[in-house]
Amino acid sequence: MILYSFPSSPFGCKVKAVILACQQEKNITVENFHPWLDAPFFRELNPLGKIPALKINEKEVLFDSPVICEYIMEKSGKLKALMPNKFNSLKIQALIDGMADAAVSMRYERFFRPKHLQCDDWYDRQYLALTSGLQYLESHFEDNLNHEILFENLCTTTFLSYLDLRFPDAPFHKDYRKLYDWNKEFMEKHAFLEPSTAKDHPIPANITCLQK
Repeated sequence: MILYSFPSSPFGCKVKAVILACQQEKNITVENFHPWLDAPFFRELNPLGKIPALKINEKEVLFDSPVICEYIMEKSGKLKALMPNKFNSLKIQALIDGMADAAVSMRYERFFRPKHLQCDDWYDRQYLALTSGLQYLESHFEDNLNHEILFENLCTTTFLSYLDLRFPDAPFHKDYRKLYDWNKEFMEKHAFLEPSTAKDHPIPANITCLQK
């Protein structure tokens, strides 16, 4: 199987964490692919042109990250172990994915869009969604997170790594201290997950549809 993703994608990082937690590294090859490349083959795999996408075989491809994660957990026999409280896991995943959508939108708005086309109102709305989500996790911390290898914890820790990568000067560590203290302890306990954290990677030079 081949996972098409990009090292900085928060959605791809979540899938990579599930691959590690399910011990599927030997069965799934990760192929770095930027979704804004002009690559017709990828549009045939995923008509939405989004990452991550999991190519199972020549005829079967799965996309979007929630579907891919559940497929990997189920096929590896780890679904119940990683999601003992399935609806809590799905709730936290939905929250994290919503924050990731907002954070990626903020990143594109400031980094890729020309200054004269940037919309402060749009950016502020995404920032509010992001910080409201972080505040929810902070205030409902004991009900939703612990130090076990559970899906909701994987979703959370990989997303926080994306925030550290793309918004290093934001006050998140200070404003959500309990959440980040948990994350530090979680990653120290489960250091094998480090390869799934978000990492910077050069943008392919032949991308033609982004204006820097």
